[in-house]
Amino acid sequence: MFTFTFKAKNDEGTLVQGDIAADRRETVVNALKQKGYYLLSVEQQNKLSVILRSNPVLRGRVNVRDRAVFTHQLATLLRAGMQLSIALTTLTRQTHNKHLASAIEQLHTDIEQSSSLSQAMAKHPRIFSQVYTAIVEAAEESGNLAETLSVLSKQLKTQAATRARIRGALVYPVFLLFVSAMVVAVLTTFVIPKFTQLFINANQRLPLPTEVLIGTVGFLRGYWWILVVVAVGIVCFGLTALREPHVRLYVDGWLLRLPGIGTLNRKLQLARFARTLGSLLDGGVGIVAAVATTRGTTKNRAFAIGIDNIEEAILQGGTLARAVSEQNHFGEIAANIIAIGEDTGTLPEMLLEVADMYDQECESAISSMTSLLGPAMIVVLGLIIGFVVMAILLPIFETSTIIS
Repeated sequence: MFTFTFKAKNDEGTLVQGDIAADRRETVVNALKQKGYYLLSVEQQNKLSVILRSNPVLRGRVNVRDRAVFTHQLATLLRAGMQLSIALTTLTRQTHNKHLASAIEQLHTDIEQSSSLSQAMAKHPRIFSQVYTAIVEAAEESGNLAETLSVLSKQLKTQAATRARIRGALVYPVFLLFVSAMVVAVLTTFVIPKFTQLFINANQRLPLPTEVLIGTVGFLRGYWWILVVVAVGIVCFGLTALREPHVRLYVDGWLLRLPGIGTLNRKLQLARFARTLGSLLDGGVGIVAAVATTRGTTKNRAFAIGIDNIEEAILQGGTLARAVSEQNHFGEIAANIIAIGEDTGTLPEMLLEVADMYDQECESAISSMTSLLGPAMIVVLGLIIGFVVMAILLPIFETSTIIS
């Protein structure tokens, strides 16, 4: 069985292209002609191209920002009255990410072959997640695809903006860390060994900071490989341990309980859960199926178990608000707002309000943390460099005092 890439035009003159698995080229040609396609090219893929296309690392990736832009553009074109097939063809030409453009071409091909948009997207799980396709499927069934895609694009833009702020905030501290590491490396490699030999020849009793610094530098120069082996061993042990379900559950729960970072992580998870659940309910999905689908929004095992408990409580006849209030990581405020939504019949709107509230709190928390990170790094690195300079200068000052 081989893989063939084809390009053709349908009866309307629209370009259709994609991949077909067949034992020979003639089988592909006959199959396409039976569909009424006018063939432009049919080429067999070589083994290298198949490996590149099937390997997710070599194939490339589509980030959140690219997905957000595609979703927003598709929603805009559909609201303008453009047909889905034509809209996808237009976006194929406008998308700069070649991997996303290739996926959009395949979406167009599948839709031309009477597939729904959600079914076509499900074939690209690394680009369109299970939650994404579930929301699209619900929107197709309810007939409000454009509006739902608009909500999805806002959610993806929020995620992209949050990641961009975190990366931007880490640029300056990482730069400081790199420069300080270079300075310390130069001191420990070229400067301190010369002073060490000078102090040894002088038979002078060294101050404690100087002895600590000389001992540390000597250990690093002679046994640096031990640190490398230990670091690699710790990383390998940690990754292996995290594969155990009970270890992963404990670590994920601990990450949600951490002061500061744990609170931020929990609010991010809650915002994603509430926005996805609200979008699904607004699209006409049942409450049980919607809650089950939101499990795909998180990789945190402890939070996912909370979602499973909520689903189980609803299956047993409980309300969403009561089920949420009984979970440790979901918060009382969210439960109260959800209860208001259930009482007034505006649950989807209240869930989106909860998501907006936690998004704003997360943005404020991230701004506060990032504004403190730079000064904190300066203080820590200043203390390290100050200790190195002090350890070098103290013996010199003592020698000068003795000579005087």
